[in-house]
Amino acid sequence: MWVGAFVDEPITKRTALWFDGSWRRMALGADPQQLLLRPGVQVTVAPGVRVAGGYAYIATAPYGNLPAATASREHRSWQQISLSHRAGPFTVSHRYRLEQRWIHPLLAVMGSDDREAGPTAYQNRLRYMPRAQANLGSLTLQGRPLIGFVWDELLMPLGGAGQTFTIGQNRATVGVGVPLSPRVRAEVGYMNLYNALAARRANEVNHTLWLSWHWSGR
Repeated sequence: MWVGAFVDEPITKRTALWFDGSWRRMALGADPQQLLLRPGVQVTVAPGVRVAGGYAYIATAPYGNLPAATASREHRSWQQISLSHRAGPFTVSHRYRLEQRWIHPLLAVMGSDDREAGPTAYQNRLRYMPRAQANLGSLTLQGRPLIGFVWDELLMPLGGAGQTFTIGQNRATVGVGVPLSPRVRAEVGYMNLYNALAARRANEVNHTLWLSWHWSGR
């Protein structure tokens, strides 16, 4: 179960503050998986074209059928470009994101319950996410249309020691967006999360409930 919040708040005509946070759990909330906090700034450079960049902090617990040996912490910088356009009844967007990742394990301290940071590993990653959405016919809530959406995000390790250009994760998602006010929407969906575990020469698929809250100041 992934529970997220997304904030897009303008500060000038072309510039906006961005924040998204995600609380990710296994077994529909029973077990820890990951906490992600990602602030940034977005700039509109042309109609339908936005560039953005920022920082992210990620705390990850061992999870899944093939868990990592230890928990980890990650500091990340990111840059992206987003393109959007209409295609008949659909609003279509494309997001291209590049990440620089500094990841370290949390190692046990002998004779103590404390943890200390282990050696930091550096990685690059490229991400691409297309998304399409459209109104669900005449279905409305308080006069505002419900939307159906589908998106898929491909996450690909890129360069660095021991890395090759390959699939790291794929997140295929379908769901419904519910308008709560002119600026707020909630989304409920299903995500099929494919996770390639290169170090174990294996992969896993997590069937995930997606719940999110979206604020747009525009």
